[in-house]
Amino acid sequence: MRRGVVLCIGNDPLNLNLRCALLRDCGWEVIVAGRGHEGVFRFSESKVHAVAIDLDDDGSEAALITGELKRLRPYVPVVMIVNDPKTLIEGATGQADVVLLKAEEARLLHQTLKKLVKPS
Repeated sequence: MRRGVVLCIGNDPLNLNLRCALLRDCGWEVIVAGRGHEGVFRFSESKVHAVAIDLDDDGSEAALITGELKRLRPYVPVVMIVNDPKTLIEGATGQADVVLLKAEEARLLHQTLKKLVKPS
């Protein structure tokens, strides 16, 4: 069953590939972007039902990209995946619809997306 289209943005190729494989196995169509600005471009060019963003930094780039995605299409849910929220700059996760810890991602990402994405 096709669930919808998820844009996966991440700057760690191994984690990005694992995330995409997991989502494809669960029935999602996946669009991939290895950098934040590439993700914004793909988002603006494609029909996307949800975004999973994982940019390994202090959260500043992920916050900037999430803000731009929400400016373009505020109704598309964004899931931000983080290592440790304590290492993020203040307000980094404020615009994300859901924040997941990387340690829980494999168990929770698919279920979270199912709750956020309404069947069309």
